[in-house]
Amino acid sequence: MTDAVIDFATPADLPELMRLERSGFASAIQETEDVFAGRLHAFPDGCRVLRVAGDAAGGRLGGYLCAEVWRYAEQVDPRRFARNHSALAAHDPGGDELYVSSMVVDPALRGGGWGARLFTTVLQDMRECLPQLRSAILIVHPEWTGARRIYTAAGFVEVAELQEYFAGSAPAIVMRCALR
Repeated sequence: MTDAVIDFATPADLPELMRLERSGFASAIQETEDVFAGRLHAFPDGCRVLRVAGDAAGGRLGGYLCAEVWRYAEQVDPRRFARNHSALAAHDPGGDELYVSSMVVDPALRGGGWGARLFTTVLQDMRECLPQLRSAILIVHPEWTGARRIYTAAGFVEVAELQEYFAGSAPAIVMRCALR
């Protein structure tokens, strides 16, 4: 991939978002198209895509990142991180914590720095556009070392573990970063 831009996702991107979701996650932890449509409706600015330039892309997206805004809670409540939760119910425009609900880079593009670029660009944009944000939070599988490197490099630290979150009884690591 020679060139790409980070752009806002639109409802027309749903088929590609779902292709990326299927390519990035095991079937047991994939979220539904209704969840993604809800994210786009609840917080359109929180759904970003990596648009690959040129005909070689064939209309495919190179990746996506979706986020919601929540009220900060010091204690980690596992129920807040439920898969397929309603972004319409969870998103709070006046909240002060950004929840990065999902991020995928097309497997064919991994290793080229696009995940870090997507993550840091969107995080910086959210800091600037939403000055009330005090922190960001996310979950990650313990074995997703590439993702964990990206998050750690952006200042995220492990703050909790959600037992038996992923398929196969694997825990989810909760990571948080101060934004202010």
